[in-house]
Amino acid sequence: MEAGRLKQIEEIYHAALEIPLEKREVFFKESCGADENLRREVESLLAFENSFDDFIDAPPESLAAEIFAEKDRQIDFTDEEIGHYKVMRLLGKGGMGAVYLAADTKLDRRVALKILPPEFSRDKDRMSRFVREAKSASALNHPNIITIHEIGEADGTHFIATEFIDGKTLGEYSKANPFDYKSVLEIAIQVASALDEAHSAGIVHRDIKPDNVMVRANGLVKILDFGIAKLTAQTASDEADATVIQTQTQAGMIIGTPQFMSPEQARGQTVNHQTDIFSFGVMFYEMLSGSSPFKGETVSDVIAAVLTKEPKRLTDIPPELEEILNKTLEKDKRNRYQTAKDLLIDLQEAKEELNIQSRLDRASSPNLEEPKTQILKASTTAETVSQNSIAVLPFTNISADEDNEYFCDGLAEELLNALSKIDDLKVAARTSAFSFKGKNANVSEIGEKLSVKNVLEGSVRRSGNKLRISVQLVNAADGFHLWSERYDREMKDIFDVQDEIALAVVDALKVKFFGDEKAAVLKRGTENEKAYNLYLKARFFFNKFTETSLEQARELYEQAIAIDENYAPAFVGISEVYFYQSIPDVPLAKFSPKEAIPKMTAAAERAIQIDENLAEA
Repeated sequence: MEAGRLKQIEEIYHAALEIPLEKREVFFKESCGADENLRREVESLLAFENSFDDFIDAPPESLAAEIFAEKDRQIDFTDEEIGHYKVMRLLGKGGMGAVYLAADTKLDRRVALKILPPEFSRDKDRMSRFVREAKSASALNHPNIITIHEIGEADGTHFIATEFIDGKTLGEYSKANPFDYKSVLEIAIQVASALDEAHSAGIVHRDIKPDNVMVRANGLVKILDFGIAKLTAQTASDEADATVIQTQTQAGMIIGTPQFMSPEQARGQTVNHQTDIFSFGVMFYEMLSGSSPFKGETVSDVIAAVLTKEPKRLTDIPPELEEILNKTLEKDKRNRYQTAKDLLIDLQEAKEELNIQSRLDRASSPNLEEPKTQILKASTTAETVSQNSIAVLPFTNISADEDNEYFCDGLAEELLNALSKIDDLKVAARTSAFSFKGKNANVSEIGEKLSVKNVLEGSVRRSGNKLRISVQLVNAADGFHLWSERYDREMKDIFDVQDEIALAVVDALKVKFFGDEKAAVLKRGTENEKAYNLYLKARFFFNKFTETSLEQARELYEQAIAIDENYAPAFVGISEVYFYQSIPDVPLAKFSPKEAIPKMTAAAERAIQIDENLAEA
């Protein structure tokens, strides 16, 4: 933008600040005339005039002054010595000052040296709050968070020394390294893990965007600028610190990153850790699609999109990722992920599910290339959807007792596992099929998203030992029932019911079904209904995938084994729990690998002793 244009915007902006809101419309008509772009730019600045309360926020007058400051007013510190740092070269400039590559002459290492603007240090209150909060941020110890070495001052120049990340910003990295789903999830998991660490310490970043995410050549992700984040009331030391307002930095932030703001942040409302989750969602959307979910010609247009418009739906991504994406971008934070830990768990589960599916796909098609997210288009035509394909949806609980949800999920999962043992039948993964739980989606939409021809759905009414199970097999293309049945039985008959349903599905779909496959489908881990019931409960809690639920699952598996000591799948379940509870640097970790591996191995070996063909073991 030309200097003359900037000056014109500045003059109108300052004049507008002195005019009451009810008289501004007349003022704009007089000062801007028919120049709508001019008016939009002024209004973009005015939209933030009440955003002043943070140590790194400034009043509108200061913001405008910094926007229109002359570049030659800034000092170049190249080749200067600041304390024990020898400045080497400029790395970049932003709202919080200039960043230089420097040599730490004491410890003989390279650092990134952020020189704070002079106006920052002149405000004693602002500076003291910054130092206090940056010290708290520097205490974060996480492999995906940049390390703050020092917050110091030398000859009146205030600076922050951090580790130097020899890598590229996420935006730069993506240009040279086209993303596939695996790489997107690897980066997303690292970012979510860092956010979980920060949020647990009561620190909200408030500026998650590609420019603040660095990726090293080896794939290690580092989040920058946690040193200028905001403490929440959880760790704030006084009432002023507990106040969280939306603007993260100053002019560069206002103009540069409105598309990454959460709706509450854009409105100037109080924000918490969920604003980072929304910003993560915007970044996640860009990685998956190569474009921004919120667009506009001006700042005001972009903010309006954030506040009022839904992103264009990405129909060509796996349903596991779409579900996560939608939940991060909920405008109402009550419907958003409540914690970064929940987000992290879902990302890890999605990665595991996609890895399993990828291995299965490669086994059947060795020359298959990993799809790139920017170019992948899911095939949903009749020619590419296998006739012998099915999704088993979680059964609906219509019992008076809501606690019977575990039984409904478990029954569907057992049928899914049984049908997946048939070579001639393609079965959608559990994570994919169960992503529709509680959603009012029609079968054609489910079939299209999961690339399956048929859908098995059902309901369960349970009262004491009595069961009523209704099941229907539906053609996803036209919605017609291929087969349906109702079973009024007792709990002791549940194994027979499962067998009957599985065989009826095979018969209705006319899939090839060999003797050994039939034996595998009808194979039971136990004949004891009580042990089986405990096993279904254990699976239910295991799939919740939280620290507490994993413990509950392990206890239930152990109770099932106490009833039937030869229940091989229950031993596998115990082994799985120990595995996830021993992964280092993961929120679910409870044991060290040294503690968990012997128990994990012993449980798996016991399962193999009972059933040497049990693939899971």
